[in-house]
Amino acid sequence: MHLLHAPGAPNSGLDARSQFHVGQAKLLATTFEDFEARIRDQLDCMLGPGGFDHARDIAAITVNRWSHGYGYVANFLFDPGDYKDRVLKVARQPFGRVAIANSDAGGDAYVHLAIDAADRAVRELL
Repeated sequence: MHLLHAPGAPNSGLDARSQFHVGQAKLLATTFEDFEARIRDQLDCMLGPGGFDHARDIAAITVNRWSHGYGYVANFLFDPGDYKDRVLKVARQPFGRVAIANSDAGGDAYVHLAIDAADRAVRELL
């Protein structure tokens, strides 16, 4: 079974980027024990009427708490049209012999962008 929780700050009056940062902070502040307790409770509530019992039926729980794993993606409803040039281009500028390579440097959370960023960063250093 795969469960997903994407915390944020809906209806808070914050822009999308600020909500993203609030969600990251919430994710980092949530303990693994809290995740486990909430998962067990939610599964019991959803599946309990059919006979599910978390104590008997769950062998293991894995929590991938990747607050860093999902880079901010420009939302052109709210972010300026020059986001890629104004933010991303500046953020991935080499610093001495250090080149920046990650999915954030590509402006999205996909692995192919991280690979492209790594290729670009290596070429910048050569």
